[in-house]
Amino acid sequence: MASCQSKVPEVRYSDERWWQDFFTKDLAEFYASLNGLLNARKALLDKLSGDLAQVLADPQRRDLALRVLFGGLDEACLEKIRQRNYSCYYSCFVDCIKANTAAHFYRDLFRIGLGEHRNVEDMENWDVKDMEERTRLLNLLKIKGFEEIGKEKLGISIKGYDAGGIMNSLFELQKIVNYIYSNPKIKQVIPVQQAQLDYGLDLVKAFEDFLNKSIKLLPLYNPFTFFMQSLRSTPRPYLNIMYCEELFSDSVRNLMSKYGVELTKILDPGLNVQPEDDELAVIGHKEGSIGKLIDELVRKIYDMTGTLSFHGYVSDEFKKYVKAKYNEEASTGFTLNKLSKYNIYCDMGWISVKIRVVKGVVNVHKTEYPYDKIASIAYDEFLELFSPLLFLGIAWIEGDHLEVAC
Repeated sequence: MASCQSKVPEVRYSDERWWQDFFTKDLAEFYASLNGLLNARKALLDKLSGDLAQVLADPQRRDLALRVLFGGLDEACLEKIRQRNYSCYYSCFVDCIKANTAAHFYRDLFRIGLGEHRNVEDMENWDVKDMEERTRLLNLLKIKGFEEIGKEKLGISIKGYDAGGIMNSLFELQKIVNYIYSNPKIKQVIPVQQAQLDYGLDLVKAFEDFLNKSIKLLPLYNPFTFFMQSLRSTPRPYLNIMYCEELFSDSVRNLMSKYGVELTKILDPGLNVQPEDDELAVIGHKEGSIGKLIDELVRKIYDMTGTLSFHGYVSDEFKKYVKAKYNEEASTGFTLNKLSKYNIYCDMGWISVKIRVVKGVVNVHKTEYPYDKIASIAYDEFLELFSPLLFLGIAWIEGDHLEVAC
């Protein structure tokens, strides 16, 4: 009998070198670029620290400060900010600061500006204070030159606000990777990762490099993260089809455990009969395991690209992934977009299984009167329908909820 051939040959889960390469190259390069980006932001803030009057009076820092505060803005926009009135409030200020200008890049992505940030949770106050101080600065510059301003104390300075923009995402990503490399199992097999890239004050270069390294980690381009994503919540029978039964062999299980990847049962037919429940179960990453952390890392990168796509900096990578995978042919011989007849499940909420029947609450919307409907599907039909979607990460089970990206 011919041996099973994996449907995803680029996933080499039994090759330890493949595991090593991910942690020592792909993830390590991402980590270095992330740390380099955060350090470049800090270096820029350090360079521009102090009372703004003295910063603007210093020719070596003036151009950098003006680029951060007003770079890329035309005269009409600057005048609009200078003449801002409270009937226009905040919108007049932001409407003229378009994406891909330096002012937008530093302020709206990296939260570098003139706002106070005593309360890190009060983002609105930071925006309003920043608007007021930029308005005051432009009015002063219209009246006085840089030398005259340098003779007084403005009482404001360029500061960084560590919330909003993409700052939350950056710190969350750093926290996840720190957890991965500090895991005892990873520390035993991977050298300590403290690498960082030195971009000096070039936050633009640091950001471009970081974006490239981030996208390189996503499942559409990276077989390892695709593998981790496919193990998030997929029925075991489908994993056997796609990866072969070797995936559950002792040797592979030991290799995965060596790198902190642990799987557990998250849903079964509800027969209370062994081994059938186990053989037909949906399995996924154990909470706190390395696989769970990598999957969380991928989702945070997706969230970040979604935010950045809103401003036109990059494509929404999750939407790109879903579109690409819906047009691929599944193992059952049809493309996933033909599953659209089951779109009632796109709004599925919690699910439960009892005696081979999956039940869930579906949110149905009629005008402004939403209501809930109980949907039922046989467990075998559920496996047939959702296995390809779960395997590809287009649908997933989280706790007692089923989510579908339609």
